[in-house]
Amino acid sequence: MDRINEIAESCRKKLREASLRKVLVLYLVMAVFIALIAMLITCVICENWKDIIRQVNAIDEDYRYIGEGDFAINFVSDGVVIRKTDMVSLSMGDTKLWYALNAIEILCIPVYSIGAIILVSVIYYRNKLREPISLLKAETEYIKRNDLSFCCRYDSGDEMGDICQSMDSMRQAVINNQQIMWELMEEQRIINAAFAHDLRTPLTVINGYVEMLLEYYPKGQVSEEQLLNMLTLIQGQTERIRIFSETMKEVHGFEALEIKKKKHTEQELEQEIRNIITGLERDNAPDICISVKSCDSDLYYDENVVMEVLGNLLSNALRYGKKNIEILAEKQEEKLFLYVKDDGRGMTKEELYKADSPYYTDKTKNEQEQGGNDDVLYKKQNIHFGLGLTICKILCKKHGGNLSFCNSVDGGVIVCAEFFAG
Repeated sequence: MDRINEIAESCRKKLREASLRKVLVLYLVMAVFIALIAMLITCVICENWKDIIRQVNAIDEDYRYIGEGDFAINFVSDGVVIRKTDMVSLSMGDTKLWYALNAIEILCIPVYSIGAIILVSVIYYRNKLREPISLLKAETEYIKRNDLSFCCRYDSGDEMGDICQSMDSMRQAVINNQQIMWELMEEQRIINAAFAHDLRTPLTVINGYVEMLLEYYPKGQVSEEQLLNMLTLIQGQTERIRIFSETMKEVHGFEALEIKKKKHTEQELEQEIRNIITGLERDNAPDICISVKSCDSDLYYDENVVMEVLGNLLSNALRYGKKNIEILAEKQEEKLFLYVKDDGRGMTKEELYKADSPYYTDKTKNEQEQGGNDDVLYKKQNIHFGLGLTICKILCKKHGGNLSFCNSVDGGVIVCAEFFAG
């Protein structure tokens, strides 16, 4: 019995995994076979009943049915009946039964054929279509209600299983897209809040100097030198506000950017990276080592987006690196990964946590570069405003990836930019 159950379970599994076309053909063949067997059995039963009627009425094999319940011995010559002898007639009941048996033999052919078609349709729908169709209907209803919690999972190797899998993959893609959209909106909110907070400082400074001038200049208590000094400071704060506004416009431009993927080869990617390096190299800069791992297939990405991210990351690496910078590009499944590693001092815990936050900067580094001069804040460089990694993160997410970074075990920082390149 266990062996029979194992065989039956194996057959059910094979039918579940088989394609719709193969199962339909199998069901039709089985239906035709069953219909033929049923028709044969029906005809045999009818003929047996006819033999019983003949035996009851003492009609032997020499008699032939000639209609209306009559039997006779026919003599045939050249296919023509030339004489009828020894006529035998059936009773009224036997005649009706004989007619009924003849009708059953004739009608069983279309009846069994139609019944086989209906039976195949019902079984085929129940076994191969009912469950996946109900799952797909339920999934569409959930999506209409903007509810993406329903999992359209149908474990089968046929086409309906593929459709359900595609539907569930689409649901997951919608969830991921919504998550990315909400994250971008949250980042935009944080950027706006940070912009408003940082804008408050120069406005406060400007307002303080203006109030001072309005109060003391009419009284002649402000010298020309003091006046020029205050106006210079006000101009500097105004320039700071202008550059802040331009960086905000640039960030908004990146968020509205439309990703346009094109096919690229491994060699093209390496050449694009070298072009970026050539444009950023300067005297006494650290040596840059490039490594592009062999890709099994072509890469599909937006060159402008990927190179913009790489340019920002490489600018950071050149700023903090000492002697060597390493760039590694590789493809895993459908993702393109760009790694940029420097040999600088690494990141503190605070920097690891806040490095990609809007307007977060390494003030110590700025002061070292400019001798403590606050004018560095007026330079139009996003990385000095703390927007470089923020922009990189936005662009990576727009391209279906993400940005991450960590300290290397042998010193320095490793930044990983991930892009969907399938």
